[in-house]
Amino acid sequence: MTDLSDHDGADKSWRSLWFSSGALSLAIIGDALLYVVLPVNADLFGVSLAWVGILLAANRIVRTFTYGLLAVLGERIGIKNLCVLATITAIISTALYALVDGWAALLAARILWGLSYGALLLVALGYAAADRARTGSRVGVSRAIEQVGPLLALTLGAWLAGIVGPRDVFFYMALATCVATLFALQLPRRVAHVPTSKTNRLRLFPKPDRLDVLIFWMGFGVDGVFTMTVTIMLAEHMALEVAMLAGGFLFSGRRVAEMVAAPLSGAIADRFGVHKPLILASLLLVAGFAIVGFGWLYVGAAAIVVSRGALGTLIPAAVALFAKGPVLQPLARNQTWRDVGAAAGPLSTGFVLAWTTPEILHLFLAIIFLVSLLWLVASTTWRQLQ
Repeated sequence: MTDLSDHDGADKSWRSLWFSSGALSLAIIGDALLYVVLPVNADLFGVSLAWVGILLAANRIVRTFTYGLLAVLGERIGIKNLCVLATITAIISTALYALVDGWAALLAARILWGLSYGALLLVALGYAAADRARTGSRVGVSRAIEQVGPLLALTLGAWLAGIVGPRDVFFYMALATCVATLFALQLPRRVAHVPTSKTNRLRLFPKPDRLDVLIFWMGFGVDGVFTMTVTIMLAEHMALEVAMLAGGFLFSGRRVAEMVAAPLSGAIADRFGVHKPLILASLLLVAGFAIVGFGWLYVGAAAIVVSRGALGTLIPAAVALFAKGPVLQPLARNQTWRDVGAAAGPLSTGFVLAWTTPEILHLFLAIIFLVSLLWLVASTTWRQLQ
């Protein structure tokens, strides 16, 4: 079994990391803007509000079942070629938001975007993990760069939509996304043989290891339950309009916090090892859930946002460091379980809130995340790699 850098020539330079992460960041702008534009302009796109939720969730559902396929494809054709292909399909999916209407055509565009994002994320993580000695710093910087495009979309893109219209704005987003393809073309070109080990068998729903279980509960709790219930909890203390504004401000601040926490936690992991920072960030998340559960929403939310940014770097870095061979498929499996959790969180919350409160649900998350952390720390692999 060969390392990633052995079979696809992944470059260990920061230049490759910047270009792969930049391609991902620019490709996201159409998707990020759609979350702002589609819910309030559903009629212009020819869909009902019910279909808005399905369309916005479709890309995540697609990714859940195709990360493994995309990893195998990347190992076969090389991650540079995968990046070029994914940026082109991202351009097409963004342009389709302006060109088509109706649920069927838009669903096809969202499925195409889900495949594009999954591939680009694996490419960025693959280049970040190419240098095992600096994996934490590189994954952290990659995550920070990834946030730049969505921030631009949520600010300048939203402003532009008010000028050119909610449909035509996606032509401009597609044009800007073309730069992502130029970035992808700058990546090193080396494609090697197809790996033939048993780990390359395609599994749409891979068996999780203990790191995957941890990131599942992070996705379930933070991207699912917390994201869905924060506005509900805010509305308990203020007018609904103010609660929505405060919730939007919190989500925008989450991206800024991740831009700071991701590279900082990665640098700390490279300096002191990934184990202790991962444990501390996990304990901070446990504390954040518990604090929200006891009614101190703002303090708890701050802890959750910061820990999410740190764990979004530290867990993939740990996966890459623990991998005994090529890293694409372990990373794909890990991201699959994060998305499974993020999809299961809102679905479960909708039913659970019928007989409990968001605060009690966060206390439950604090307990189960702590148990998952202790289970990880107790593993033989964790102790051997310290």
